[in-house]
Amino acid sequence: MTTAHSTTEIAAELDLEHAGSTTEVTGVDSLDRAGKTDLAFSVYDEAAPLADSAAGAVICPPSVTGAAGKTLIHAENPKLAFAEAVEAFFGSGAATGVHPTAVVEDGATIGENCTVGPHAYIADCVTIGDGCTIRTGTRIGGPGFGFVRDDEETLHRLPHQGTVRIEDGVEIGENCTINRAVFEETVLHEGAKVSGQVHIAHHVHIGEDTTVAFGCGFAGGAVVGDRVTVHPHVSVATDVTVGDDAELAMNAAVLDDVARETTVAGSPAREIG
Repeated sequence: MTTAHSTTEIAAELDLEHAGSTTEVTGVDSLDRAGKTDLAFSVYDEAAPLADSAAGAVICPPSVTGAAGKTLIHAENPKLAFAEAVEAFFGSGAATGVHPTAVVEDGATIGENCTVGPHAYIADCVTIGDGCTIRTGTRIGGPGFGFVRDDEETLHRLPHQGTVRIEDGVEIGENCTINRAVFEETVLHEGAKVSGQVHIAHHVHIGEDTTVAFGCGFAGGAVVGDRVTVHPHVSVATDVTVGDDAELAMNAAVLDDVARETTVAGSPAREIG
């Protein structure tokens, strides 16, 4: 059964200003697709983009007024407020747990309210905290790409006896690989969000609330700080450190350390304005 929520209830929960008549909404959609029972959002500072929308209610900036009688919820950051409304009132309701096709080896630890998707693999050296999501096809805990050459240039594999630690609230997208450390640990810290097709090598640390877009690669020993934004197809070299609140632009090849609150781009990556 679909649950309806009043816009005054939503505004009160998020501590936002309500304008217009109270409306009952049962779902969410984009501004151009929403119907009369949907909640949408607009980031524009004027009312014109709302004119052609059939949305029952719109979260928008405080500057938007007189939008043809629409119910408005005013927020300084409408996109964030919309996300918070979805979390509070329109959650997916998806069941947590391990999909029947996933493999979780004996010895692995998975916390409460976690979701492990189809065909995922969790090795016995992995610890996963509470509220984590591991999506389809991701493999966590395999041996890293660690080799050493002898005098005759023959490659010898290093042992990988370390662990992987996934802290609370981490989300990992489809078809990612996260390697166990040689002797210590590979860590994704609390709240980190990783998109699909990302490779995280042995001993890498990904900081709290850092976001990693699709197709990125982190070589062994790389350390990425907290709240870093990593755009698609970034490569971070071995033992490089990226400071807190930095930003790595799309396709950046990060070969040297990046200072905190710095944006880098290019190959090799260099600081930009």
